[in-house]
Amino acid sequence: MTEPRSWSRRSAAFTGETHLLVSPGPRADSPLVVLCHGMGETPDREILRWPAVAALPAHVVAPAGPYPHEVRSPRGVRIGHAWYLYDGGAEPFKRSLDRAVSWLHDLLATLETAHGWQPRERTLVGFSQGAYFGYVAALGEPRPFRRLVAVAGRLKEEFVTLDPARAFEVETLILHGKNDTAVSPDAGRRSADALHAAGYRATLRVFAGAHRVTPECDAAAADWLARAWGPCGA
Repeated sequence: MTEPRSWSRRSAAFTGETHLLVSPGPRADSPLVVLCHGMGETPDREILRWPAVAALPAHVVAPAGPYPHEVRSPRGVRIGHAWYLYDGGAEPFKRSLDRAVSWLHDLLATLETAHGWQPRERTLVGFSQGAYFGYVAALGEPRPFRRLVAVAGRLKEEFVTLDPARAFEVETLILHGKNDTAVSPDAGRRSADALHAAGYRATLRVFAGAHRVTPECDAAAADWLARAWGPCGA
């Protein structure tokens, strides 16, 4: 898109009040991109990480994760958001994750109906916790997403069934910082290996940097999507 994006803020109910940022694409059938932030983050911060992706001719939606998350720092306390709850146990983790996935699917269906969007395909772009969430949202059931960009996350195979017969349905770009100490780059490699073993198309790229979305990550994701969509992406 050549014009700067404008964003509108919407409310979305879940366990409490959350919100999302919405920026329509140029056409009703433009692709849809969903930006999923990391733990304790917000949509307002997330859209700043992805200027190249946000410049693509697509509908872009940046939701706040449905669970409130208290973030403490020397500057004080703020309330961010999360995509799931984790206390060390598998069951609360899986239950809250499944609820968030269902919530996101319903949210997108409501948005598309309200705006008259008919996206030719959908992509989920997730960073950190948003990437963990994205693997389940994109590779679980149902499968509304054609593409997944996972940055600094990991595929939790115990929560996702990789069916080789359906490997053609989702293509994944895995991006990771080689100096990431929060989520090891080996997690990205293992995720790519698991997808390849099941016949899924997955590309792994490791960049200089730590646990963050670098400009190189943003550019790589935008280029990957632009090539996939081709000249009809607009």
